[in-house]
Amino acid sequence: MFAPSAAVEHVALAAWAELLLVAPASADILGKLAHGIADDPLATYALSHSGPILVAPAMESAMWEHPAVAANVQMLRSRGVRFVGPARGALASGGAGIGRMVEPEEIVDAAVFRSAEDLSGLRVLVTAGPTREPIDPVRFVSNRSSGKMGYALAERARARGARVVLLTGSDRPAPAGVETLRFETAADLKSLLESRFDGCDVLVMAAAVADFVPERVPRRLHRSDGPRSVALSPGEDLLESVASRKGSRVVVAFAAEAGDGQEERARRKLAAKHADWIVWNDVGRDGVGFESDDNEVVLLSAEGHRLEVSRRPKREIADKIWDAVSSTLSWRTIPETP
Repeated sequence: MFAPSAAVEHVALAAWAELLLVAPASADILGKLAHGIADDPLATYALSHSGPILVAPAMESAMWEHPAVAANVQMLRSRGVRFVGPARGALASGGAGIGRMVEPEEIVDAAVFRSAEDLSGLRVLVTAGPTREPIDPVRFVSNRSSGKMGYALAERARARGARVVLLTGSDRPAPAGVETLRFETAADLKSLLESRFDGCDVLVMAAAVADFVPERVPRRLHRSDGPRSVALSPGEDLLESVASRKGSRVVVAFAAEAGDGQEERARRKLAAKHADWIVWNDVGRDGVGFESDDNEVVLLSAEGHRLEVSRRPKREIADKIWDAVSSTLSWRTIPETP
């Protein structure tokens, strides 16, 4: 049997290790991992490692937010590298901001307790992105949803073993391994939901569906016609219409709130939608929510649980949501997949 010499020890180590965890992960090592630079033992080993990689970044805020670091992070994520953190807090410089390594317990949770296949066999239906409601043949009413949160949920569910169908109003490319169907209007989404809901075990309603639908004008409006008013009518509550017949399915709703009384409104929505969990976030804050790569949310459950999730990339928020769903599934019986 071939016995590797010390000169190729990293090859033997790569065959043994099930996970590469880099904590803390500096801006330097992120750059090396992204670009395949092998000028130290860790970077050299990383090129031989074929298993999953988890990194816990730690650096100053200005470094974490630098475009070069952001590009390296995006490149690594596109290859399937998982990130835990960074968190906000005290930094080595004495200042405070994003860039602090998350607590060891959270790293252990991400590395050990979150099974890569804990959603195996589940049939997951995720909605994402905005609806577009036409005013006339060339204009529409929409919203600021980018679909990033829904896509992250679909991608992470697929990575954790689920069979995923994504219904999207975004023009983002379809995630790998995810069946993707596109909609434009709320009516389109309703049709897709009605055809796909019975075949799912879990529904995550992350799409930003129009609350109001404009009265459509059959011809193009012209400026020369003078001032015009557009009548808006309340749109149909799509989640409530399907969740009322959910049976043993797990349903996750979203509540994009702003202003006072947010949590109370989110709790009322949780009950009204017959949901098991609701993901509530404050869209009035800068840097999180709509169009951002990051989010900061509170998870509320029908059983009375409340979990605050600090600001972090939406992929990591998605994993926290799937952890919550997984905890619900641990005591609920899901019908076997045919």
